[in-house]
This record gives sequence, structure tokens and C-alpha cells, in this order.
Amino acid sequence: MTARLLLLAALTLLCIACDAKIVPFRLPQNGRQVPSDILVRADGAGALQFGFEMGSGMRTYVPTHLPYVLVGVAVLAAPWWLAPLLGVSFGFGRVIMVWSSVASGSASSWATAFSARKKRIYLLCWVGAAFCVGIMVSALVA
Repeated sequence: MTARLLLLAALTLLCIACDAKIVPFRLPQNGRQVPSDILVRADGAGALQFGFEMGSGMRTYVPTHLPYVLVGVAVLAAPWWLAPLLGVSFGFGRVIMVWSSVASGSASSWATAFSARKKRIYLLCWVGAAFCVGIMVSALVA
């Protein structure tokens, strides 16, 4: 277990360094948007395809490296039964972004406001993630 936790710590530090722009690269992502014509399919399967493509990373933009830490936790440290909660956590993060954009009434003004507060938002997300991972790791070590 120690080697896996050290690997998780190294991944987490790399992700923090990427987000803080300390290292000059980003981890890989498939930065393509899901085409809007998928959503309007008459058979109703468009929403399912959209959710699958976004949730699986087939087509998605990753504004922060936190999802990589989430994958690291799932693969390296979490018990198998925690996988659904990790998936819901990732999905909820995506939902918050969409809900807040829609609730603002103007996607462009929301994007401007988000950009102005991006560093604070990322910091809060990282602090929350560090707290959760710390609790999990301390439970595993104890």
C-alpha cells in the first residue's frame, strides 16, 4: 500500500504543479466538445451519448487537473466500493458548472465572471480535494 500512496502523492504534486503553472505542460486530455446535434436526436438517446462521452473523457475539456487525482485515488488507493461515489463526485463537478452557467442567464457573462475568479475557485476545489483524500488516506493507514 505504501508504494501506491507514494505514487498517488507524486501524481497529486504533479497535478498541483500543472495547475499552478510550475511545470510547463498539461496532462493529456481529449479537448473536443460533444457536437450539439447529438443532443437533439429524436430517439432520446442523445442525452445518454452526451453523458457517456463527457463522463468517460472521450470528448471533454479539463480545466483543472483534479480529475487526474480522482482517477489516481480510484486506481491506487480507494476500495472498490468507493468507485460509484468517485464517479458521482466527478459528475457533480460537471453539473455544478452547467447549472451555474445556466442560472446566470448569460453564458458569456458567466464565462467572464468565472475567468475572473478562476484561481480562487481552483484553490477551493484543491483544498476540498486534499481534505477528502487526506481523510481517506488516514483511514487506510490507520
